Parts: sequence; C-alpha cells; structure tokens
Amino acid sequence: EARIQKLIFDSGQTDEQKAKLLMRSDEIFATLVDAGVAIRKELPNGETNWSATVDLPEDFALDQPLSPFLLAAIELLDSESDTYALDVISMIEATLENPWSILRAQERRARDAAMAQMKADGIDYDERMERIVDISYPKPLEGLLNAAFESYCEKVPWARDFQLRPKSVLRDMLETANDFKGYISGFGMARSEGTLLRYLSEAYHVLSRTIPADKFDERLKEILEWLGFTVRTVDSSLVDEWAASGEDASVVPPAATDVVVPDRRAVTLLVRNALWRRVRLIAAHDIQQLGKIDYDWGWDERRWRDALDAFFKAHDHVVLDADAHSTKFFEIDTSEETSKHLWHVRQTVDDYEGDRDFGIWADVLLDATQDLGAAVFDHYRAGFIEDLLGSD
Repeated sequence: EARIQKLIFDSGQTDEQKAKLLMRSDEIFATLVDAGVAIRKELPNGETNWSATVDLPEDFALDQPLSPFLLAAIELLDSESDTYALDVISMIEATLENPWSILRAQERRARDAAMAQMKADGIDYDERMERIVDISYPKPLEGLLNAAFESYCEKVPWARDFQLRPKSVLRDMLETANDFKGYISGFGMARSEGTLLRYLSEAYHVLSRTIPADKFDERLKEILEWLGFTVRTVDSSLVDEWAASGEDASVVPPAATDVVVPDRRAVTLLVRNALWRRVRLIAAHDIQQLGKIDYDWGWDERRWRDALDAFFKAHDHVVLDADAHSTKFFEIDTSEETSKHLWHVRQTVDDYEGDRDFGIWADVLLDATQDLGAAVFDHYRAGFIEDLLGSD
C-alpha cells in the first residue's frame, strides 16, 4: 500500500487527481481482498504484510477497469466443464472495449440468417421487421455476467462507472476454427484488420497478465500460445510497440528462434483449427467456401463437390461434437520437420455411422505457415481413406 501511495504522490498529477487515484487504488485493493486474492498477515515485529493467495503472473496487471471484477467472476466457472476455456475467454472479452466494426458485421450476418429463415418459415414482412430488431451479435454468458456484475457493484460501487460488454470475437474465431485472415475474409471486413489486431492484442494482455496460473487448463494454455503467435505473425510492429513501452519481455509473444517451430503448441493449434474448419464446412455442405479456401492447394469447388457427393452417398451427416474435434481424429507426422520443414497431417471426419473412412491429408509448409500466421498446405487431398492410401 505504501509503495502505491508513494507512486501516486510522486506522480505529476494535480492534487485533485492524486486524491482520486488514491481513492480508486484503495477501492481496487479492497476488491482484491474481498475476492480472496490478497490477504493480510500480522508479522511478529508488529508490521503488516500482504500476500497473494493464488499464483499470479510475475507481470500481473489489471489492464482493464473491470479486471478486478474478472478475477472475482472467474470463480463462478466450472473448471471441469467442456466449455471452461471458452467461458474464460468470454469473461475476458466482456471487460474489453467493443470493436464496433466487427460487432456490426456479426450483427448483419446474424440478421441476414434470421431473415432468410423467417422468410422460409412464411413469416410476413411486418413481423419479420419487428423481430429482426431484437437480433444482435452473440453475447455468451450474458445472463451470468450481468447477474454477477450487479452483485459485484453492490460491494464495489465504483464499478458502476464502467460498463460490462459481453461479446464473442476471439471466442467466435476459436469456435469457428478461423485464423486472422480467414476471419477477416469471412466477414468481408478488410478495413477492420487493425481493429481486430488491436482487440486480439488486448485480449492477449489480459489472458497472459491477469488470469492466475491455477486457472489455466491445457486448452487455455493452447489458446494463449496461439493468440500470442497470431498477434506476432500478423503484425510484428505491435511487438515492437510493446517493447518500446517498457513491457516485460514475457508479456510479448515469444520471438522466433533457430528451431524450425519455436511455438509448437501455437502452430499445432493453428493447423488443427484450419482442418477442423474444413470439417465444419463439410458438415454444412458448403462447397463454395471449401473451394474458395482450398483453391490454392488445387481443390476447387468441382473437386470438393465430387468428394462430398461420394461422402454423403455413404453417410448421413458429419459428427461435430467435442470428441470429433479431439486429437483422436487429428494426426501429425513430424519426421521431416527438420530436414524439409514439413509436417504431414491427417484429419479424419467422424460420421454418424462410425465408419470414419473419410479424411483430409496434407503437408504443412512450416516456414510459410509461421510467416503468414495461417496454414499453408502442399500435397493436399481429401477423400476416402482407402483412396488416400493409394494416392501416397
């Protein structure tokens, strides 16, 4: 407490500003005590010592005004839930500023889809116009977060000066298995690249510096590394900006080294997401999008149409549950990583019948993938496993 007070007193603020900062620091500190993050201990010599009850990052920071609320709210989540990591992301996103250009694009897509469905259902125009007003961009955990925030504000009145903003940008990227470029392209918002990059960097800061270590499961660790990798590869100047501002080196996404794949977990997740995105598109019969994203690898709409016609003659539909998204259906052969800078990857499509006889096989060009921050493939093919084995 004394060090914080000295920092405020020694600052170049006016006396009035210093008084406000002292009051706010006291309120934030009280919040940490109420949340059980900080505890007071009386030492034998009569002095008072404060310590953290959880393993906080060495560069722990409350970067957002509602970061203290985030620390308290995260305790509401079930760490055993399949959606735990994504729910943590949703709580983080609710404390960030709204990237309005992206949210408007999400809202337009949601309204277009709803309008098409209502027309198909035979709902008349006036009623469609009335209903469409209530459709907005996705807001995961909105009910839980709003209730928790209301309760929090009763104990921490100053929090009402700020607004909780539930939204799903990073979570949407993760759920739809999109990389940076794919997400921008999918919404047709090339002019919002800077907005998305800044938003993801803020999310990375909060995830890496505010969330206690004991709140990380393996999935959340993967997301952290992938997010740092994405920010660094999309615009390395952002890393330079952080370094110039005096940030601790551990805050900055790790820089490349002499090894072929320095961020192995991040690149693995990037490739897994790229292939899982294609599985989702197969399930949706979205031949046009498959042809678009795989055109550079020699798989246009015609080839995908032929492949999916054969698949859906044999199977009713694709399974998209958590098991289908697990590593059980995704393989990486790293035998030529050092010699050729290649990974050989295989994604098996889980079908309702349980045959699991269809997949996507490809080589990942590791240098290009890491330079672009998006999976770059070679020797790309899709089809029944028996046919793929014969093509090797």
